[in-house]
Amino acid sequence: ELSFTTNENSVPILTTDAVSSITQTSAVAGGTITSDGGSAIEQRGVCWSTSPMPDTEDNVVNAASGGTGKFTCPITGLTGNSKYYVRAFATNSEGTAYGHETSFTTSPVLPSVTTTAPRPASTSTGTSGGNVTDNGGSPVTVRGVCWSTSQNPTVEDHFTENGEGNGSFTSSIIGLAQNT
Repeated sequence: ELSFTTNENSVPILTTDAVSSITQTSAVAGGTITSDGGSAIEQRGVCWSTSPMPDTEDNVVNAASGGTGKFTCPITGLTGNSKYYVRAFATNSEGTAYGHETSFTTSPVLPSVTTTAPRPASTSTGTSGGNVTDNGGSPVTVRGVCWSTSQNPTVEDHFTENGEGNGSFTSSIIGLAQNT
């Protein structure tokens, strides 16, 4: 006669995968379930919060149904330049288990600025400027204008620095080629 004892069912075993595709307002999170604990997976997904150790009482995004293996979930409605905490979770008839906590910070919100139309001041100088109408949630540390003989100039081209903060500013553009 041979005898044996069956294993007792348990909650699933899983890990939280790295967060990817992070923008100002969204990210993609997920997990990997390595064991269903002997019972079918009833629900799986990620929970997230601005506070550490999120659980299913916080924000939840459910993944498509399925058993063990990898899954991903899009997280939307986030705030720019903010830190979030995420944990994958899986539920079976024995309960809910969580993967380890991971965190990420959303991309910063860029300031909003308008450009004042440039006007010549002499044969080799001009003036322009702008108005910083929204700082994007962080102080504006440098403002100014950039210029080039090519379209869509950047600060990699010529530029001025005209203080910091919100509001209007005027820039003197110097060293211009005549009749260009």
